[in-house]
Amino acid sequence: MEKCVVEGAGAIGLAAILAGHLPELRNKRVVLILCGGNIDTTILGRCLDRGLTADGRLIKFSVVASDRPGGIAELCRLLADVGVSIKDILHERAWITNDIFSVKVKVVCESRDLEHSKQLMKVLSERYTSVNFGDFMDSQGFRQRLSPSPNHLDVNLLEQGVTKCFLE
Repeated sequence: MEKCVVEGAGAIGLAAILAGHLPELRNKRVVLILCGGNIDTTILGRCLDRGLTADGRLIKFSVVASDRPGGIAELCRLLADVGVSIKDILHERAWITNDIFSVKVKVVCESRDLEHSKQLMKVLSERYTSVNFGDFMDSQGFRQRLSPSPNHLDVNLLEQGVTKCFLE
């Protein structure tokens, strides 16, 4: 079966067959008409984004980078080298409490799978001193900030299969 996106009413025939309500069609070739053009593309997009997030493929993080010329470009090159796709990027200068030559960059990017996301987390935490994967970590069952703090989460734990880390 190919993958199709249809509204619920448009898939009623398929649902009846899969539920076993039409035993007379068992072991026969059947043509089904899948219809329904009432799909709200905005809601579909939200569903896809939530699915990617649940799979660990949509990552949201913030990083404090150099605000000198090329600082954000360096971050983007690093993301490209890891092989993730940037979906959204925003930089903030006014609300940062670090030095005047730093910028907070918020990024949403897409990876191939959870392992690829873990690779990204490791590379970023090795390169930058302040990286926060808060929302991503929460969606994956983590409650920890990746930064050089006393409660630093060792990214190697991710590679060892640790899926939960609760630090107070």
